[in-house]
Amino acid sequence: MKFEINRAIMLEAAKNVATVVPPSAQILSNVLLECNDDTGEVFLTATNHEVSIQQKIMASVEEGGSILITPRMLTGMLSLLGSEFVAFSGLDNHVLKVTGGRCTYQIKCLSAKGYPKPVMPFPEECVIMSGIRSLAKRTTFAVGKDPYKLTMQCINVKIKNNAVHAAATDGVKMMLVKDSASPTEEREFLLPGRSFQMLASISTDEDVFEVGEIGNTIVFVRGDMLFTIRKLAAGEFMDTAAVIKNFKPEYTALTEAAKMKESLKLICVAAAIGDTPMPLNLALARGEIILRFSNDYSEADAVIPVKVPKETPDSGFYYDVSALEKLFNVVGGNVKIEINTNGCRLALDLSVFFECCTLYTMV
Repeated sequence: MKFEINRAIMLEAAKNVATVVPPSAQILSNVLLECNDDTGEVFLTATNHEVSIQQKIMASVEEGGSILITPRMLTGMLSLLGSEFVAFSGLDNHVLKVTGGRCTYQIKCLSAKGYPKPVMPFPEECVIMSGIRSLAKRTTFAVGKDPYKLTMQCINVKIKNNAVHAAATDGVKMMLVKDSASPTEEREFLLPGRSFQMLASISTDEDVFEVGEIGNTIVFVRGDMLFTIRKLAAGEFMDTAAVIKNFKPEYTALTEAAKMKESLKLICVAAAIGDTPMPLNLALARGEIILRFSNDYSEADAVIPVKVPKETPDSGFYYDVSALEKLFNVVGGNVKIEINTNGCRLALDLSVFFECCTLYTMV
């Protein structure tokens, strides 16, 4: 192995592949580094069996080869070297030599022989997706963690009518998002929430992906990067449209998301004290949204002035504090709060750029 490559491009690729490397899984805790002297390509590959990533970089390759290196070591060296280009060369006994400017590293690496290199296919039929980062931010917090309900660990993504529709639920809370999209074919995916979050962490909303399915794998292609997600589940997702259709609001209030966020932040300080999680009480009365919280160690309350067409019962309704905080961390602008007689709550973001609604059941 022997090649010279742009340091900044190599560093960015190394950081990308490092996101999927499991922290302690013996051989899988390494990145597969390969170079091809026929094509002048360098490949960085990593997998944790659920997610795989491969990044291709063009370089000046003198001799092909492969080796395994820990992502921490690779990104560390590339971050410290100050030169524009760095040279990699493999020595005997799996020693990797990395040179940049007047600095040289020599590190012991593993042989690539036993690495379970994932197959990285390119799908023939693709649809176009963008806005990955914000889509994940607004949905992944609502996915379930029950190992026996695999579909609830996923985000249901539908691309149709020049829009991306996404839904996530754990059976107690539900998040629906609708974003505009470029004209493309209709397609539906069940994306595991944890895996989708990994992709979002190395993406921006401006990134454009080609997305397709091959067997049990969902493939995302962005430039010279391939990112694959293994499907967790197949079948029908919850009929979220029916849930919303059957929702009959009894109490409503219009407020600013920022005011709710600020009030919930104060409540969460009190909620953090104590060993047993306690719910937050929410009521609409006297032209106010009233938030109350108490446990054996602390008490907190906050009021937000609003127009209240109809007051809730004095007892109000109870909700999970952390779930409400996460909701108002991802919505903005004016928010319409609707509550039915059973305490189920619907919050509709009135932003002109997207619409999202969240349904919470009473604790």
